[in-house]
Formats: sequence, structure tokens, C-alpha cells
Amino acid sequence: MKKALAIMLCIMLCIALPISAEDTKNPEDLKPSDLRSESAILINADTGEVLFEKDADVLRYPASTTKIMTLLLAITMGGDLDRTIVTSQSALDIHDENPALIPLELGQEISLRDLIAATKVSSGNDGANLIAEAISGTQQSFVALMNEAAQKYGCTSTNFTNAHGLHNDYHVSTARDLAIIAREAMKNEAFREIASLSKFTVKSNNKNQGKNLSSKDDIFLHPSTVEEEMAYYYPDAIGIKTGYHTNAGYCYVGAAKREGVSLISVTLKSTSYRRCFSDTIKLFEYGFSQFISTSIEEIYKQNPMAIDISSFALDDDALGRLELSLHKLDPLADDHLVYSKGQEDTSLLNYKRYTQFEFTRPLEAPIAAGEVIGILSYIPAGSEEPIEYELIASRSINRRPTIAPSLDEIRQYAETDPNPFPPFSVELLFILSLPVLAVAIISHILYKLFTRKKKLKYKQKRRYSTRYYR
Repeated sequence: MKKALAIMLCIMLCIALPISAEDTKNPEDLKPSDLRSESAILINADTGEVLFEKDADVLRYPASTTKIMTLLLAITMGGDLDRTIVTSQSALDIHDENPALIPLELGQEISLRDLIAATKVSSGNDGANLIAEAISGTQQSFVALMNEAAQKYGCTSTNFTNAHGLHNDYHVSTARDLAIIAREAMKNEAFREIASLSKFTVKSNNKNQGKNLSSKDDIFLHPSTVEEEMAYYYPDAIGIKTGYHTNAGYCYVGAAKREGVSLISVTLKSTSYRRCFSDTIKLFEYGFSQFISTSIEEIYKQNPMAIDISSFALDDDALGRLELSLHKLDPLADDHLVYSKGQEDTSLLNYKRYTQFEFTRPLEAPIAAGEVIGILSYIPAGSEEPIEYELIASRSINRRPTIAPSLDEIRQYAETDPNPFPPFSVELLFILSLPVLAVAIISHILYKLFTRKKKLKYKQKRRYSTRYYR
């Protein structure tokens, strides 16, 4: 008897044992046998590329990860999310011994937006049924819509028979298909907001005073005050959905983002949620280890732009050479460039391909340190909105005193001078006199030439007449 108890205790400890430091020490060495989940997959959320898999095409029961599709269709096809939904008896009719519920009451009024959030956090099967009826009129019509959407997204092994995921022999999917659905869902901004929720409060309504809800993945998405649970907290996690029933085991579809790398993982048929989270952490760490992430600013610093400034002072040691620093106008803008290990040249190619610059002032002295010289624009792949950076002078450059003012300087001086007449000076008088003096000199020369020719003619004429009379 003692031996049996000891064995049972060891099994329980193994199930509850947190992920160790060794499990993530060399994440790039992950093998399928390192995962306790029977099926798993990891994909690049941006490209759909499969990074890791374990029996990803074996048919499994998806349990409440089914609700990813339910919630996505509610958001994309629900119309006005603030409209009021009234709870029906058919939505409350759930044939299961211990189903997860919000719970809703017959006749309870709730907005579609709150219904979606409450269903996600509580994994409420009553909420999933009510969503189905609100979108398609009947639960079965909604199931047909779910299967149609799954095929449209590219799923090849998925068949839904209900909106909530409770067991049905024909309600099946695979880790690969669930990753495809999750990737499609995470493209939607409203869904991403819902996916990150682990707590939600149902407002006071016509049937009750409301209720505070909490999800099973709260310890994965948020730090816990319980030290043991901190082993399952993953700071880069951004959602999305747990699932469990006896036949399905414990399931989790997760998403994470770090320095521009976005990942989606699926773990199916594990022995506990904590094992799901441990496997998910291993998958994410493996995924992030496969990429190198850099930024426009980091690439720029490796080879900063340097330009030649004209009209620099003769004592300028750098002979007018000016290096420009970079300053991002929107600090929150994501300018990461991500590439796989072994493709280091890709980042530089993408930098050159997606960046352009223009100067916003003439490249001539004087220039003050910190002055904006131009703008560099970076357009991320798949986006039309550029991220802009100021090109800033790293030092001051004085102007050579003997250099005549530029047209821009003259124009600026003229625009800012309140006197409509130019100030008097000997130099100005001399400059203005030059055209008059030139005209006078030229006129005098022409006059001399003209009168000289006339005198010569007259003398020749007299000489000829004198000869004739002799």
C-alpha cells in the first residue's frame, strides 16, 4: 500500500512540477520528445511558416479551443457589437455533466461585445451557444458557417459539430488546422484585444448584479503573487485560448511576440494546463531562438550617413564632412527587421529596399549641432504607413566669412528685414554706381570713335580738293 502511495505521489509531483531552467537553457535543441503534449505545432504568425511540429496532423478533439473560431466569427460577422442579446433557453441547454459556464440566466440581457469577452475568459459554453444564435439564428446554422470558414482559411482536417467544443466523436481538428485558425484570428485587431483578456467583469444587468470572471491561462499571461505559479508566466505571451474535456485532455493555443517576431503555438492532449504552458514556453523559446531581430536604428548606427557641407570655415578639421544621427519621431512605432539565422544579409537588403531619405534644407554652412537636416522614411513590409526619422546634425559647422551669401540667405534676409528700403552704405552706393559708370565709359568711348572717324573723313576730303586745284 505504501509503495502504491509513493508511486502516486511521484506521478502527481511530475504532473505539477514547474518548468525548470534546464528546459529552456538550450531552446534551439528542442525535440518532439521534450514535449508532454501528444500533438504540437509552432508557426511564424506573420508568414505561416511551420517552425516545429509534433504529430501535428493527427486528429484530436479541440475542446474549447473551438471557441477561437466562434469568437472570430462573432467579431467579424456580428455587426453592431454593442447591440443587446437576450439569453434563450436553447442557449442554456447544455448536455454535459460539468460544463464551463459564464453563467447566463434565462432572459438575461447582455451586449454582444460583453458576451464575446465573457465567453473567452470563462470559456462559457452557454455564451458560445448564445453567440451562435445571435449570429446565425440557430446553433446548427452557425456550425455550418464555422466549417465553411475553416475550409476558406485552408483547414483540411477540421469538422465542427458545435460552437463550444464539448465532446462529439465527429468534432475534430488537428494542431496544424488550429494554428491556421488562430493565425487568421490574430490578424483581427478586435480579436487580439479579446485574446489577451484573462479577467473580465460581467456588468450588472436585468437578472443579476454581474460577476467577476477569470481564465485558466491567467498565470501564463500575467505574473502571479504565488511563487510556484511564476514558473508558468511568460512575459511575451499575448493570448489566446485554453481547452479541456476528458477525451481531449488539456489543450492550449497560444501567441507571443518579441522584438518584431510573432509566433503561434498549439499544444493538444496534455496532462494538465501547467504542462500545456510548459510546452508552450519551450515552443516559444525555440521559435525566438530561430530568428535574429534588429531595428532600423541599429542598422543605421552600423553605417551612419555622412554628407559634405559646402561653404565651411577654413579652420574646420573635417573639411565640411558631417555625420547625421537618427531620431525616431514615434517612439512606439515598430521598426524591427526580422530574419532567420544564417540570413544576416537579409536585414541590410530590406533596409536598403524599404528606406528612403530627403534633405529638408540646403547642404551648406552654417549648421548648428542638433539641427534637422532631413527625413528618413521606412515603410515596413505589408504596410502603407511610413515610419519617419529625423536626420540630425551631430556637430556645428561655421560658415567661411569670405563666401558670398546664398540666394536662400538673401531671400531670408529680405523677408525678415522690416525696412522696405535697403540700408545705405558706401559699398551699396559703389555697387549701384557701377552700371551708370559703365554706361558712361562705354558712351564716351563710342563718342570718341565716332568723332575720330568723322575728322578723318573731313581731312581726306580737303586733301583731295587741294590736289585738284593745283
